[in-house]
Amino acid sequence: MLLSCFVLVLLMPGSCFTAPTFMPRQESSPSAEPQVDLKLATEYLEHYYNLQEEPMGRTKRSRPFFTSKVKDMQIFFGLNATGVLDSNTLEIMRSPRCGVPDVEEYSHLQGTRWNKNILTYRIGRYTRDLHRKTVDSLVESAFSVWARASSLTFVKSHTRNADIMVEFVTYEHGDFYPFDGPRGTLAHAFGPGPGVGGDTHFDDAEYWTAGETGINLLVVAAHEFGHALGLKHSRNPDSLMYPTYRSSRSANLLSIDDVVNINALYSPVRGNPNYFSRLGWSSQNNPWLSGSLLPQLIQNKCASDTTFDAVSTVGDATLFFRDRYLWIKHNGHDDIKEGLITNFMPKIETSIDAAFWVPRRSAAYLIHESMFWTVKGSLVRGKPRELSHFGFPAWVQDVDAAVHIVKTGRTLFFMHDIYWSYNENRRVMDFGYPKYISEDFPGVNTTINAAVYKEGFIYFFDGPQVYKYDYAQKQVVGVEKANSWLGSPTIAPTVSPVEENLAEDYISRFYADIGMTNSTLRRAVRSNFSQDLQAMQAFFGLEVTGVMNNETTTVMKEPRCGVSDISRYGHFSGRPKWEKRLITYRITQYTPDLTQSHVDSTIAQAFQLYSDVIPLNFKQVYSGNADIMILFKGGYHGDFYPFDGAGGVLAHANSPGRGQGGDTHFDDDETWTLSSRGVNLLLVAAHEFGHALGLDHSRDRRALMYPTYRYVNTNRYRLPDDDRRGVQALYGSRTPVPTTAPKPKPPPGPDPGPEPEEPTEDPEDPLPNPRDEQCSRELVFDAATSIRGDLFFFKNGYYWRKSTTISGIRLTKVSTKWSQIKSVDAAFEVPNKDVVCLFEGRQYWCIRSYAKTIISGYPKPLTNLGLPSSVSKVDAAVYVPTTGKTFIFVKNLYWSYDERRNQMDFGYPRSIILDFPGIGSKVDAAFENYGYLYFSDGPRQTEYILSNKRVIRVLLNYGWLNCY
Repeated sequence: MLLSCFVLVLLMPGSCFTAPTFMPRQESSPSAEPQVDLKLATEYLEHYYNLQEEPMGRTKRSRPFFTSKVKDMQIFFGLNATGVLDSNTLEIMRSPRCGVPDVEEYSHLQGTRWNKNILTYRIGRYTRDLHRKTVDSLVESAFSVWARASSLTFVKSHTRNADIMVEFVTYEHGDFYPFDGPRGTLAHAFGPGPGVGGDTHFDDAEYWTAGETGINLLVVAAHEFGHALGLKHSRNPDSLMYPTYRSSRSANLLSIDDVVNINALYSPVRGNPNYFSRLGWSSQNNPWLSGSLLPQLIQNKCASDTTFDAVSTVGDATLFFRDRYLWIKHNGHDDIKEGLITNFMPKIETSIDAAFWVPRRSAAYLIHESMFWTVKGSLVRGKPRELSHFGFPAWVQDVDAAVHIVKTGRTLFFMHDIYWSYNENRRVMDFGYPKYISEDFPGVNTTINAAVYKEGFIYFFDGPQVYKYDYAQKQVVGVEKANSWLGSPTIAPTVSPVEENLAEDYISRFYADIGMTNSTLRRAVRSNFSQDLQAMQAFFGLEVTGVMNNETTTVMKEPRCGVSDISRYGHFSGRPKWEKRLITYRITQYTPDLTQSHVDSTIAQAFQLYSDVIPLNFKQVYSGNADIMILFKGGYHGDFYPFDGAGGVLAHANSPGRGQGGDTHFDDDETWTLSSRGVNLLLVAAHEFGHALGLDHSRDRRALMYPTYRYVNTNRYRLPDDDRRGVQALYGSRTPVPTTAPKPKPPPGPDPGPEPEEPTEDPEDPLPNPRDEQCSRELVFDAATSIRGDLFFFKNGYYWRKSTTISGIRLTKVSTKWSQIKSVDAAFEVPNKDVVCLFEGRQYWCIRSYAKTIISGYPKPLTNLGLPSSVSKVDAAVYVPTTGKTFIFVKNLYWSYDERRNQMDFGYPRSIILDFPGIGSKVDAAFENYGYLYFSDGPRQTEYILSNKRVIRVLLNYGWLNCY
């Protein structure tokens, strides 16, 4: 029961050293073009007024039918019901609004309510836009809006089985209703019921606020929770449940209509006027109480005798049907969405006997007895059709299972002990069928309940058993339990209960709430454990499985810093830094492990590591307040983040800012030393002061800012390169003070720098110099890559270089740097090989990252990488350090190249749109930066987490070039 969406144009400031914030296009005035208006109206009426498509995919736009739907909409909003797309009608259609249909007979909520008055809720994932406490307060306030008007009580829970799960997510997030990035759907909710019933999702690509700017979270949450309680939309513009979004509302948000309607579902608060009885309403004529009020119990997916009626892949998800219940499991996601089928597909009110997915049509077919539905995305297309459409004889009135084989283009239908083969290309049944299952599928029982095709194998579900069948070799190669497909454990855990508790505590402390501000040390509730564990494994360069193992446990047991590891670009979110040049510090409590003079000199030495390379000075004070307050204390020490005794967390620090900003605390239960014994104070202090200056954790094991502690010789210790580049990106470089009289300036001459900043244009060059496009919102990159920490963006035979050590953006002609190369189609860097590869046409060059010189033996043909000879140009390429793979993109396909084995992986090419949901069907440029992948398609760019197959933000290319 998908419920709400609003639209807002949002502008956010960018940062020159981090990924640019998305800057949406400015809206023009309402279009006067009839085709534009017709497209808008058609989509609007399809979504909210059940304007249907014809069987061949064409929307029914016959004048009477289309006009009647326009009139329905006009009547709902109190407009003049002319059936004409006049300016008032189009204005409403362009207005931000909720996504539930407005016409009651098409509503997803009719006849639903909770059968209890105490409801639990849990916030699983938080937005990055507001502090966690602010989100908690606003969500609590939104529930209170309804609690004050009814007998309902809402209790916050920290368990996974809360009645209402609240999450801030983006794009594909596991419920068949993907978000669409900024300026689209803001949120949606499901009506009361088991599984996903009541669950409410907010699009974290939007800008959430607590005020008039951005999207007001309180208003949207209160509206969505109305849907989660069973309310539909109201025609009263003063109602909170009115379809369109307004941030300005009365103090208590609810209108009289809202109070009446919630009391119609749930009894009013004791002592309040009973609007329900006063207006003469009863359960017999109340439209909200039609149908059964008692939701079915959640199905047990973990039982050893679990069976399914039908199983099918749909995109990157797998659907499991039993009775009228549905489970949805997405690849790369640990959590499973579940609930009544009608929660996800309101038009289907029956069980499903068989299901199959045809990828090239992006369509699923769901069969019940002699009828079937066609489903695209979450939309059921048209009415159910007869099974005879596929060419079955009249006596076939149902099928037991169906599966589509991608390689052959055939769909197989199984019934009792026989099966048919349907040619999806010609859309006819193959000649000579039906045939016996036992003859063509040796080893498979003839009682097939469900079937699904994955990675070259057919999986036949027979009761609680699943048979893995090699379709090419015609033999069964494995047997497993059906419940294992929904995550039920089939083997004993490899870690002890104590280690499980360690893992849960570690992940909640250091990896929950990806992207949230790390200015204080958060201890978050457990969210999606497997996804967060994958993030931890990727950060430390472990095998990314999402499952605990000995190697992962070993890392978790290492002593470390108490600051979270999840950040965006090596700096704290928002890039906080000190705005003054003299920073004071005071040590308020000392450790007894060292003399006071030793502590003072070591702390001063740690600060000097930074003052040697940036234009900041540090001064110790001995009374009053200082910018950075330092103390040694164990256990609870006044900041809500207690230490855990010897080992574990050694110290923590806050990012720059007022109040507690920069404050640094050391666990005095550790043994602090100046040597390799115990814990070396200089190394830990220098690490924490990096946080106090604005640095976050580094993935470079050689860096001081690596999160786990290891001793290195501190004699003549200097700041490692990674840390120096990071802190200089914030504060710039310190200019050395001359010790002797300065030498006279040399006569003017050419700039000795390695690259010209303004190259001379070749008058015969067919491609224009792109310098004028640098800050164009329509900028399209030809290629992009990192080279030793700097970012290179290629365009028309030139490249812009964005350096971490040199301010400004430098533009250079490619041929002035590498004379053999005229322009670059794609590029990628493999840091551990010190190699960068540049593609042009049918060949590619590899250069040394450090020297930036072409390696002998190049160029080489694309076929040398294992690409087919039909590939004449590579569109984009990117190396992923966590997997050791390089992805090579060509049109709508991609290949995976194993850099360790130096060969192309088996089973490629594969579809971009299926394996990278949310980035589009093609890639113009791609690169990796601080663990995130960036994919450009035209001027639009998506920031992507590969382990979760999740789009984080939508950006514009030009934001990387210091344009806003």
